Amino acid sequence: MRIAIGSLQCESNTLSPVPTREGDFDRAYGRAMCDRVHVMDLLEGAGAEAVPTLYAHALPGGAVAKGDYLRLARGVVDALPETGLDGVWLYLHGAMYVEMIGGGEAHLLRLVRQRIGPRVPIALALDFHANNEEELMELADVICAFRTAPHVDQVETERKAMRLLLRVIEKKLAPRPRMARADVVIPGDAVQTAQPPLDRIMAMADEMEKLPGMLCAQVFGGQSWVDAPFMGPSMVVTHERDERLAQSCADQLARAFYDARYDFTFLIDALEPDEAIRRALEADEAPVFLSDSGDNTTAGAAGDSAFLLNRLIALGARDTLVAGLADEAATLACYDVAIGDTLTLTVGGSLDKKSERATVAGRLTGRGDILGYTGALAGKSATLELDCGITLVLTERRTAITSLAAFQSISLDILPYKLIVVKLGYLFPGLQALSKKAVLALTPGGSTERLEDMGHTRIRRPMYPLDDHFL
Repeated sequence: MRIAIGSLQCESNTLSPVPTREGDFDRAYGRAMCDRVHVMDLLEGAGAEAVPTLYAHALPGGAVAKGDYLRLARGVVDALPETGLDGVWLYLHGAMYVEMIGGGEAHLLRLVRQRIGPRVPIALALDFHANNEEELMELADVICAFRTAPHVDQVETERKAMRLLLRVIEKKLAPRPRMARADVVIPGDAVQTAQPPLDRIMAMADEMEKLPGMLCAQVFGGQSWVDAPFMGPSMVVTHERDERLAQSCADQLARAFYDARYDFTFLIDALEPDEAIRRALEADEAPVFLSDSGDNTTAGAAGDSAFLLNRLIALGARDTLVAGLADEAATLACYDVAIGDTLTLTVGGSLDKKSERATVAGRLTGRGDILGYTGALAGKSATLELDCGITLVLTERRTAITSLAAFQSISLDILPYKLIVVKLGYLFPGLQALSKKAVLALTPGGSTERLEDMGHTRIRRPMYPLDDHFL
């Protein structure tokens, strides 16, 4: 038995003007990619031979440039033998959007099908925030995804997709996933799977997966920062052979999601920027994490806005760490002076012309390569103690600081700070464990939490909250 494996991922944000390029992807080809996925022991246990193709993961960002995407897609497709394959396992995101193409996952699967034909089964492992196109239901045999947001089951999802693929091959099944949509868009940071109302809907899906012959019943929250007709929540159910049952289950999940639309709320304080800063500074606990949600790099925003930094300065915040702010020129300027030197910099607005800038002065206290989103180093960084009493981390490239390890990579001890500002929405589990309190600032930017502020023109209508009571 021979099974091809591949992984091509980027969560796109079409509100961002910063295109994602080939160089933004952490890549491994052929045998080198086997260490990047978590299914090799399952293949060995099944006596199967792995046919590795490409592993390529990027920080969420703007739409992927067409030519760059096509080169990456060929890295998967050209490594596939035209004959002799028993199955294909792909670990994708589900919300990749490509300039002049649209959904990157559906396009990739079309290329794969052209290469291997219609009969070889394909299993997909996707992110909870996938925006699924109808075409995927005909191109893939099994579609499953993370069941957690914040995500903690990525590895288990990889392995689940492989186990289901092996089951399909061994039982000679030909399943067809079925999908139903919920025309409801909830800010991503108000959609957490372990909390009401989504916990009840996830429990429904769990019960459906116990039905005889059921392969996977999946709730997808969608990625709201993509202006496309297929943006938004979808429910995808795969049964071994009963497509009518699969469709019925998907319809039930979609209706439950729609019916719960008023019950989705932020699980932490979500406030206008100045009030969010005051609430964080007045907290008795420490450290307090403050999310700059409108410039959230894990949602694809540019990460270069100094809006919240300016508000912190204006409100006299001290004992505060701002981590981080993407500005290549300002970061590299810190490498032209010595540690301990003072300098004045204009920071921000280097990637997105809508982003605010700030002029700051302070002393350089540290620099070095910072750990990035994919686990690889993400380029140069510089740390400054500003004269106003704020510590600022600058980064050469867009960077998502999601873990303590990222701070440790630049020898920055965050525990002495009362307030830690990050360009995130909800906190990733590692930071959540450190946080005594979390506050979300409803800042402007490419990852705004308000659907009505996103400027979408191509999404399906009617759509809650823009429209309501349409079922």
